[in-house]
This record gives sequence, structure tokens and C-alpha cells, in this order.
Amino acid sequence: MTGKPVVALIEVQADLEHAKIQYASWRTGGAAHVLEKYDETVGGIETNPERFPCKYGPIQRAILERSFYIAYFIQEPDRSVVLAVLDGRRSPVTIRGILGERVAAQKAGYRPAM
Repeated sequence: MTGKPVVALIEVQADLEHAKIQYASWRTGGAAHVLEKYDETVGGIETNPERFPCKYGPIQRAILERSFYIAYFIQEPDRSVVLAVLDGRRSPVTIRGILGERVAAQKAGYRPAM
């Protein structure tokens, strides 16, 4: 078990806003539910990122419990970087495309939000 800090790309804020809107449209307290599940998931990634399976090459996934959303992240030597929080019902081709763009931006020196 090797814990390390977790940071997220700035795009993750927009992903979470989309999730909050979607859940608030049909569930009382839906926005708070999604944020709570995201925080729990990030806590799990921070504690032990190795427990989450790789999905697309080095990109790992962590399912937000009791939601449709999945947090995708990569591990760096000193931290884990959340690349996206996406609806798991989306097309795998679409998900792979979004993740590819964000990994490319990360490698190009794009700094994550802290």
C-alpha cells in the first residue's frame, strides 16, 4: 500500500459540474451525492492507488460507488492525477478519445489544478 497525493486536471471540474446537473435533475440531493462519492473515491485513490485496475494502458479507473460515474487517473512517481470523471455508460470509443486528449495535454506540460 503506497499512498500519495491526488490532483485533478482542471477539466475535471467541468466533468463534475455535468455529473451534478445530471444527478440533480432526477435525485433529491443528487449534486451533493456525486460530490460525496467523488471525494470518497479520491480518498481511496490517495490511500492505495494500486488497488484500482488499469483500463486503458496505464490509465486506471475507480468507480464512484452508487453512481454511473468513473474517475480515470494515472499514477506519477509522486502523485496520482485524475484525468476525467465520466459517465460509464458512454461509448468506450468516446471515453478513450477524451482520455487520449487529456493524457496528451498532461504530457505536454499542462499543469493539473491543485
